Amino acid sequence: MSTLLRANGKLLLTGEYFILDGTAGLAVPTRPGQTLRLERLGPDAGDVLRWIARDHYGMPWLTETFYPPEWRKGARTQVQGEDKRARVLQLLSAAEELRPGCTALLAGAAVTTDLAFDRRWGLGSSSTLVANLARLLDVDPYALLERTFGGSGYDLACAVATGPILYQRNGTTPHVTPLDWRPDWLGQTYFVYRNQKQNSRAGIRAYRRANASAAAHRAIGAHTLALLNPALHLRSAAQILHEHEAIVAETLGLTPVQQEIFPDFPGLVKSLGAWGGDFVWALSEEPAEKVRAYFNERGYPTVIPYDGMVR
Repeated sequence: MSTLLRANGKLLLTGEYFILDGTAGLAVPTRPGQTLRLERLGPDAGDVLRWIARDHYGMPWLTETFYPPEWRKGARTQVQGEDKRARVLQLLSAAEELRPGCTALLAGAAVTTDLAFDRRWGLGSSSTLVANLARLLDVDPYALLERTFGGSGYDLACAVATGPILYQRNGTTPHVTPLDWRPDWLGQTYFVYRNQKQNSRAGIRAYRRANASAAAHRAIGAHTLALLNPALHLRSAAQILHEHEAIVAETLGLTPVQQEIFPDFPGLVKSLGAWGGDFVWALSEEPAEKVRAYFNERGYPTVIPYDGMVR
């Protein structure tokens, strides 16, 4: 028996950080994602679970062997730092707590995960794993996330989405609204990798310390809804995102990425996700070749058009 599951990656276009407290955010699923394959081992394998996680080159970055007593109820694992083995055990233990007996199918099996994107990109190597594992074990993905990685859960909604979504957190039962949102101006936007991975948990801690005001939450939500106006053109969208960026910067006490790094860019550059790393979103009326050259000349080789990234 073999089971193959796939989950999309994710990008949060608006609402970063504020989405944690129930403010609606605009999110999109990405074309690259992650697959999970479960296969039965031979009769001599016993209860062993063999786990291999491979990167986008097909190279293993985690190869481990687990046994059921390690994750059964009462043996829940605490994760210290970036202990990858402990993180897998934590996921399995949490799943078993949510639906006792669900992990029985892992005994005598091999699990292989394959990423279709660079692990450093921040497109959801963790969320795609949670989404796939939750489907495999038939547990609530949002409850599984809550007991392990934490976060808003928008990435889990993106994992199974077929297009853009409006996401609003509500405990472990979020409001997810599929959107028919494909304005023409998206063809003049690009995702640029900043060459550094940001720890989203550190970003969340900084946001919590900031204690965002109710007015800031209302403004972020209003900007998200304004961006969905089908009558918008590129310049109007850029103005909305500029104002959105200013609110996040003021709340966190940080400098907007365009002001800090790309002040002469012919258009708008907006941070995405946890500020300080991963991707930025660039909007420009300039030809694609000039946009790409601008970032390449400054040491940013990864410049992906919107349609090349988003499903």
